[in-house]
Amino acid sequence: MKLRYVKFSDERRKEFCIKTTIAEDNGNLKVYKSAIFEEGAEHIRAIAGNAELLRKYYDTDVCNVVISKDKAEFDYIKGESMEKRYIDAMKSKDIEAIKRLLVIHKDIILGKKENETVFSYDGKTDEVFGDCSIFEGMPALKCCNYDAIAGNIIFVDDKPLFIDYEWVFEYPVPADVVLYHCIHNFYEHYPEMEEVFSFDAAMDYIGVKSDIENLNKTYLSFFDYVTSDGVTEGFALMKAICLKNTKTVQELSYENLVNMCECDRLQGVISDINRQLLNKMEVEMQLEALKQCNDNMSRRNVELEQKILEYEEEFQKSIFYVIAKKTYRKLRAAGRVICRKG
Repeated sequence: MKLRYVKFSDERRKEFCIKTTIAEDNGNLKVYKSAIFEEGAEHIRAIAGNAELLRKYYDTDVCNVVISKDKAEFDYIKGESMEKRYIDAMKSKDIEAIKRLLVIHKDIILGKKENETVFSYDGKTDEVFGDCSIFEGMPALKCCNYDAIAGNIIFVDDKPLFIDYEWVFEYPVPADVVLYHCIHNFYEHYPEMEEVFSFDAAMDYIGVKSDIENLNKTYLSFFDYVTSDGVTEGFALMKAICLKNTKTVQELSYENLVNMCECDRLQGVISDINRQLLNKMEVEMQLEALKQCNDNMSRRNVELEQKILEYEEEFQKSIFYVIAKKTYRKLRAAGRVICRKG
């Protein structure tokens, strides 16, 4: 047996950590999925049940699987993936082709007509998708293939086929929740698609009515469900921590250089702040001096106004005195004249 491809899904909690291998045996390619930890054996065995559920609720063909202990063996399917079709339409900026693919993808995700139902919140979705009560009364799927992303759908003789179906749930899940994840997965891996036909436009085109933020919360809940049980973190995180704690001399030298550059940068920032503080102090001192000058000028103005009032009063008194004195003299002179005439 000759190995062609190996992938470790070790970012998950133990019961979901798996190894995917593509190997060649006598000219035939096979795909194997096996549990990395003993806790994952049940998850692998459940894949066979998922295949039966998809055949019951979906028209899309399902890749055959054989379960042996903690390993699942699949046929290697040759064909054209829906992901490639999306990519080709994106590169040619063929919006009409993208729209056609979206409709085809939607039909594949929803499955048979009898798979449709109306969502009635009963708490079953809480563990995987979080609180979905806000989707009450909306279209739902009796059984959903949450793995119906573009990369897991292969067209053989122009007929779609599921090649991976690890996450299948047989209880009502809001249709918008599944549509959001399966189509958003492509936009997440190929962000340049946004410039050709935006994700919001895609959701609107296929009739997704739910708020995008609420749909994203359901995906984040699914991600938390897969990666952590609330007690221990995923194996990948532990591995990353271990690798992070193992460093070469070159890595340490580089980190030291980066730290020195950062110290120099921070020193410059501190110097700028000190200069700004000094300038602020100088401005505040100047403002205080101006305030004192203004107070002195105001006080002197008050004093000057008081003196002016005093001068005006004295001036008015002196005028009245002069006028009264002159009037008295005139009256006295007039009286003497009258007496003489008499």
